[in-house]
Amino acid sequence: MASLRRASPRLRKYFKENYVPQVCEALLCGLLVTCPEDPLRYLEEMIIGIMENGLETLLWDMCVDPLMKPKIRRLSQTYLEQLFGLDDQLVTPELMIKACNFYNGRLLKTHFYTWREIAIPPTNEDDILAEKMGAAIVYDNFRLKKHVLHHWHSYVKNRKEQLRDALLRIQKMFHCYKMIITLNKWRDRARHKFKKREDELMLKHELQLQKFSKLKFKTSSKEEHVFPEQFVSEGFLVGGITEFDISQLPKRAILQIFSYLSLRDVIICGQVNRSWLLMTQMGSLWNGVSRHYLKQCLYFSS
Repeated sequence: MASLRRASPRLRKYFKENYVPQVCEALLCGLLVTCPEDPLRYLEEMIIGIMENGLETLLWDMCVDPLMKPKIRRLSQTYLEQLFGLDDQLVTPELMIKACNFYNGRLLKTHFYTWREIAIPPTNEDDILAEKMGAAIVYDNFRLKKHVLHHWHSYVKNRKEQLRDALLRIQKMFHCYKMIITLNKWRDRARHKFKKREDELMLKHELQLQKFSKLKFKTSSKEEHVFPEQFVSEGFLVGGITEFDISQLPKRAILQIFSYLSLRDVIICGQVNRSWLLMTQMGSLWNGVSRHYLKQCLYFSS
């Protein structure tokens, strides 16, 4: 049968739409396999069967008796497409080389698997499984110990931090209590010392007041009015430096001088000598002075 590879496209389309190659393939396969005594009658019956079943269900071996069908796997459903030249893709040298390489690879793989089964003795799967289970148990125990050790380390670290904080708090409390005790003792000692000094100042002031009251009447009769010009010596007139005693001034002048001083300064002046003490103990200087204010002045002057 001539090839239709160079036929017109309309003819090629007609063959494909009406399944002409498949019908010819099925009929030809049936004739070659069954070899009927009356081929025409056989072809007529097969064509009627194809018309009843339809072209969509057409197979290449549907005209062969099921008992006579080969048991081998079929490689393709149609061969007449290449016979009539209806396939667009033909077998090329590249495809042949690729198929040959694939076949060689499969062959090598099969031989390698066979050699491995012969050369390598078979192993017991139970032993392998038991070995893997033992390794898994060892690894699991190691992970468990590591996890427990990590938690224990974290617990010990936290406990150390808590103990350190507690120790710092105890030290701080002890230091605070020690400071409180020290400050209380210092305060008591300061109060005692201040009270003792205050009592001494009060006693000293009372003694001074008693002396002042005794000497008040003695000095009142002996006071004389003396002018300042009498104390200017001849050495002062010629340019020398003379000594001047303020106690020789009149009582009114002395009172006027001490009136410009504060009460604290008056008390300090009374500590210069005996004559100044007598001058500062004049009654007119102490009129209107409260006892509390006098007590404070005596404390600061000392």
